[in-house]
Amino acid sequence: KGIIIRDPVVLERLPTCRTAIFDKTGTLTYGQAELTEISTLQGFEEEGILQDVASIERFSKHPLATAVVKAAQKSHLAFLDVEKINEAPGQGLVGHLEGKIVQITSRQKLAQKHPDQVAMLPSQRPGMECIVLINDQLAAVLYFRDTLRLEGQSFIAHLAPIHSFKKIMVVSGDRPSEVNHIAKELGITE
Repeated sequence: KGIIIRDPVVLERLPTCRTAIFDKTGTLTYGQAELTEISTLQGFEEEGILQDVASIERFSKHPLATAVVKAAQKSHLAFLDVEKINEAPGQGLVGHLEGKIVQITSRQKLAQKHPDQVAMLPSQRPGMECIVLINDQLAAVLYFRDTLRLEGQSFIAHLAPIHSFKKIMVVSGDRPSEVNHIAKELGITE
């Protein structure tokens, strides 16, 4: 099951424990982002955005790149030929394909380089996001979430009635909104 117990004494003391504290990423979740939504702006289509972004993200090492590529493969979209690509650290990804310049960046970088387009952004949501520009025009926002482990809800739900745990908590270095979302999905209140 992938459980590592560093000190066997812990197992002997387990029946007396009344508080369980779990790390979020990789413990309650798989620690792998999943593309959950593409919010397009007027004039752009979801499938076209996904195809363009996946075509350049397949060359990236960024953790969210894998989620985009998987989503495109799941939708059976063909990768387009990329003529030129640039991924400067902290600056996002820029690719030239089919006569377009596709840029994947953050909300913060958009505000710095294109402050006039920030007002067109949808409000920020829990989870992670990427901003997509095509030819310097805001085109879409891609939303990502860390995937809950399949057995997570049933595991957390059985701790109180079966093992007499009184308090179940989650700790994480992630943004509070994301941690709260995961906790709520699992029925954890602290």
